[in-house]
Amino acid sequence: MPTPKLMCSLDAARRSPLPRARRLAGVACAAMLLACSPSPPARAPAAPSGGDAPTKAPPGGAAPWRSALDRDHALVGKLWDVKAGAFVDVAALTPRLAAARFVVLGERHDNPDHHRLQARVLEQVAAGGRRPRVVFEMLEAQQQPAIAGYTATRREAAGFGAWIGWERTSWPPYSEYLPIFDVAFRFGLPIVGGNVAQEEARALARQGLQGISPERAAELRLEQPLPAAEQASLEQELRDSHCGHLPERLIPTMALAQRARDAQLAQAMVRAEAGGAVLIAGAGHARRDRGVPYWLSLEAPGAEVLSLAFVQVQRGVQEPTRYAAQFSTATLPFDFVWFTPRVSDGDPCAAFRAR
Repeated sequence: MPTPKLMCSLDAARRSPLPRARRLAGVACAAMLLACSPSPPARAPAAPSGGDAPTKAPPGGAAPWRSALDRDHALVGKLWDVKAGAFVDVAALTPRLAAARFVVLGERHDNPDHHRLQARVLEQVAAGGRRPRVVFEMLEAQQQPAIAGYTATRREAAGFGAWIGWERTSWPPYSEYLPIFDVAFRFGLPIVGGNVAQEEARALARQGLQGISPERAAELRLEQPLPAAEQASLEQELRDSHCGHLPERLIPTMALAQRARDAQLAQAMVRAEAGGAVLIAGAGHARRDRGVPYWLSLEAPGAEVLSLAFVQVQRGVQEPTRYAAQFSTATLPFDFVWFTPRVSDGDPCAAFRAR
């Protein structure tokens, strides 16, 4: 069965007040770019209680997993070093994080455990004495004045979501991202909106390069094509993520919009000073082959980049290398993969088949 990362419904879009489609794993959705809204993904069932309560917890003494499915999977909580082809202790991240100017943390957006682990990694970076920018895919670059207006006078993360209008978007609830913002506010880390404006992304998805100015296209390096293999991979991922229901004519321009988002996120990271930057984004943006790390190699040649993706386990799949298939690659396109329970058991293609 395909494992699409995003769901959308053109019919639902016409009824939905939400300005943005839910994005589950970091691939641009036709819904988001063409002003449609997704069918809500299946939510995880409530955590079991009593004698059925989970016995496993995230490494390091954190609270029990919040995602309910496959908590007892053999890979849950394990950290896979892709290059070494081996499991490593979480402590192995410490020197790598210290050496990396840029850290890219790829999530599944609706998995709360991913946000908790991102917060833990961010805290580890900050505790080492650095003051990295924290760049969020969930915030747009044009929101930076509003972000600055809050952080200049307030030190509490809890009120930031309401201030920035998070509830008017279709990202998962702000409360799920609060652990990350708590760390950022506690250490006084700069918070940065990294994404392109929705209007610009829509224009690219509908009209291609004709939708933006030549100057803006040059700024985002959009006239510079991806290597052929990576372009083909991106286009195939768009097909798969929409269960084959994305019109073929939209795929090249949708890919262009996705590239613009990666480029913008990379540029937001590069503007950091000595403390470097940490990116909070979907796992698709964390790919070394064509995601934000690829664009960082163009924007800041030679800079050390660490890509860490949080990946949900699949029932019956216990070999880490087999998870590369869900990214349409022979090798996992990250430096590290941290495995977690799954948040839901819903069929992501059901909404497409129903229509």
